[in-house]
Amino acid sequence: MVVALPEGKKLISTSEAAKILGVTMGRMRQLALLSQDQGGVQSWLAAPTARVFDEAEIRKRAKAKRATGRPRGGFKAN
Repeated sequence: MVVALPEGKKLISTSEAAKILGVTMGRMRQLALLSQDQGGVQSWLAAPTARVFDEAEIRKRAKAKRATGRPRGGFKAN
């Protein structure tokens, strides 16, 4: 289902967004499916198979510090 694209935003493709964030296109698609409170990124369908992202939001996310890897402390059994 293709929706109306937002006006006043510079939209970029999945591949451009992936390059900015330093992730794969597959990971960008995963982030698009997640809700924003789960760490996802807002996106819109420009065509049935083409997803676009807000460039300003992607660049803001690229500058934010990311936590990677497993949490310290390991597994603690009760």
